Amino acid sequence: MKSHKFKILILLALGIGVLLPSILAAQDPPARFHHVRLNVTDPKASIDYYKKFFSAVPVKFRSVSDALLTDRSYILFNKVSQPAPINDGTALWHIGWGGIDGPSEYKWRTAQGMKWAKDLVTVGKDQAYFMYASGPDKEEVEVWTGTPYQRYNHVHLLAKDPNVTRDWYINHLGALGKKDQVPNPGAPPAGMTFGDDPEKLFGAIWNTFAIVDGVIFNIFVKPDKPVFWYDGEVVDEFEETDGHVIDHFAFSYPDIQPVYERMKASGVRIVKRIAWDDKLKMKSFFVRAPDGVLVEIVEADPLPDASWLRHVHSENK
Repeated sequence: MKSHKFKILILLALGIGVLLPSILAAQDPPARFHHVRLNVTDPKASIDYYKKFFSAVPVKFRSVSDALLTDRSYILFNKVSQPAPINDGTALWHIGWGGIDGPSEYKWRTAQGMKWAKDLVTVGKDQAYFMYASGPDKEEVEVWTGTPYQRYNHVHLLAKDPNVTRDWYINHLGALGKKDQVPNPGAPPAGMTFGDDPEKLFGAIWNTFAIVDGVIFNIFVKPDKPVFWYDGEVVDEFEETDGHVIDHFAFSYPDIQPVYERMKASGVRIVKRIAWDDKLKMKSFFVRAPDGVLVEIVEADPLPDASWLRHVHSENK
């Protein structure tokens, strides 16, 4: 199942303050969620797809690269000559949007030509629905009605230890999340299905979450055998996400030098040191998060003061 506890989702939707801000070792501001990077064979086709089905807005990122704006973050594209491998076998499972009316949205999307990795599924006697689209390069994109809005909603991760992964994002990026240790419930009861009560259902999955900029990072345990909530490949060790269709995601700070120094001093694995990307006109560095997930740290102002907006404003004067 590609979501976190239904009860927690309802609390979040109602705005109840169940989250605690992390305390960072340094005085850096909390990270902002910046982008997801996809490896695609046809960037224009991908842009058209996300514009049509998910209301993403085509933009010229920093005036040089075709991209998409979704709420307060971007989808960036790297053009590849051959289809990238899908994310089965990695800890970066899928990205997802919220939905409101599961059956109606499924019917409309199907009529409009959306292809499905998993058809419409109801959770807890029609209390919520989810469905997994198969994107242009077979990336999985979830629509989940447990948070009833049609906005960019989440990144879903798998983890050897969900608590360790959650704490990494809290400690190093200032993510919001409860730091109490979530116990492993062990194997789910035999015969459990998505039709079971949501509290019972999610209680059978070792999972937790963190939040950055309103984007939820759902974190479920890595299955060591086939389970009712996961149709993907069961692996002993995760592959690194680099080169897969969902390559990585990124966070931003106005000044990344102190962030780099702090992460390096705290033992975070640096994959690529601070460098200027002339193709995208931005400065960034890359680190390795738990379970082989590639994470980029970008130097950028947060929206609405981001550089591409400044370019647009200056061009319109």
